[in-house]
Amino acid sequence: MIQGATEDTVACEDELTERGAATGTHLPSSGELARRYGEEIRRVALRVTQSETAAQDVMQEVFVRIILTGGFDASRGSLERWLQIVTQNTAIDWIRRETAHQQRSIRVGAIHSATTIVVEEAVTARGEAAHVRAAVAQLPECERVVVSLAFFGGLSYRQVARQLGLAEGTVKSQIRRALTRLSHIIGPDAIING
Repeated sequence: MIQGATEDTVACEDELTERGAATGTHLPSSGELARRYGEEIRRVALRVTQSETAAQDVMQEVFVRIILTGGFDASRGSLERWLQIVTQNTAIDWIRRETAHQQRSIRVGAIHSATTIVVEEAVTARGEAAHVRAAVAQLPECERVVVSLAFFGGLSYRQVARQLGLAEGTVKSQIRRALTRLSHIIGPDAIING
């Protein structure tokens, strides 16, 4: 990739040389940097990222950073060491971006999955509830009332008995008979699981 990018980097060579002269740095031309240090930059990037594709991306980014900043200062150390540090920092930045991107993708996927499951459960529950309500409508009046109050109204046997003025044992018997009828209408698994 660097070899193909040398035309673009050579076009910026004059600007890089002017910056170097203005800041007191002595950077070789972009093409010379790529020829002399390209393999070292790739090697450092590969060591940090553990991916050849990522190392190629990092190499490109390093050369863009060098062209844009021209921040090498010969009084602070060697050009080779500066390039290694720039490459290492660029590779770490690349890893952070990729990790953040992957985490966002995972979160979005998890939200999508959870939403899908909730919607599917709601649709299934709504369908089952409609089926159960239709079956309850087929019960005799006395059984339909106690089942509606107990299961749809959320009342206890005692509360149903008090509200209807019946004995608690009578309410329990009517609910038992109603559940037996419903098991024949809907099926025994729907009553047990529902």
